[in-house]
Amino acid sequence: MRTLYVVTISCLAAVTSSIAAPPSDQSINELLDVMNMPRMMDQILTNMDQEIKAGMQRGLQQSLRGREPTAEQRAEVDKFQKKLMGIMRDELTFDKVKDIYVRVYRETFTQEEVNGLIAFYKSPAGKAYVEKVPSVMQRAGAEMQSRIGPMVQKLNIMQQEFLKDLEKASKP
Repeated sequence: MRTLYVVTISCLAAVTSSIAAPPSDQSINELLDVMNMPRMMDQILTNMDQEIKAGMQRGLQQSLRGREPTAEQRAEVDKFQKKLMGIMRDELTFDKVKDIYVRVYRETFTQEEVNGLIAFYKSPAGKAYVEKVPSVMQRAGAEMQSRIGPMVQKLNIMQQEFLKDLEKASKP
């Protein structure tokens, strides 16, 4: 009986020690700091603003079927876009979403992994990454726009064909 007890305790100790420790909130906050997450969030919102503005302009052009929008229409679109981005910027500030990042990082990474990430972001390569990623994202986003226009056209054609097929299928 004593042997079974010792084996059970040894197995439990082995399993318990193999489970990686979750990272501390302090280490996650340090990681978010060295990643310059507030700046990154601001850049994401800036990119979203540009994409929304471009998308709204495309939508306006499509709804007008090639006619030029009036000054009043452009002003209304600009006003709506600014209001929309104001709400998004207010609701998605880093201070308001930081707790989400801390929780998700805690649930996703181990303390060892967070320590490794902190070391990386403190290294010259990590610092360069943090510095250059916003530019990379902005440039990639701008280049993606050239693909989005034709894709939207294809989707619109597909939607029109679907609606026609749906209408045909609805007839007895």
